[in-house]
Amino acid sequence: MKQLTQTLLLASVLATGAGSVFAQSTSPSNPNGDRVDREGFGPSFAVVNDLQHLQRLYDLNGRESEMRDIYHDVLLKTQVPAIRQYVYEALARNLLRPTNVDQAITTIRTSLDEDLGTLAKHPSAP
Repeated sequence: MKQLTQTLLLASVLATGAGSVFAQSTSPSNPNGDRVDREGFGPSFAVVNDLQHLQRLYDLNGRESEMRDIYHDVLLKTQVPAIRQYVYEALARNLLRPTNVDQAITTIRTSLDEDLGTLAKHPSAP
């Protein structure tokens, strides 16, 4: 029961973080406060959308573990912070499915280290 609670807590944190980080990182400036549709996110949205569709297809066929290779491949191919953040979180969720919590923690810690490094290079304005 304790492991299930921890898994659910981690999943909710990841889901909340993924949405807010993606929105903050890729949202074009919009001084009027108007709602921006998905086309406003540009190519980053398309990549994340493709990854979500692939994950669903692999899940439906019981081949969710094969997505790990795709996620690692995406990490090798891009340095876009929003995409990398999404992939790290998706990879951690994928690793939690067979209850491999240690690998999921390692993945999130790697993401955290990378995020902190990016933040140090580009501190946000107050």
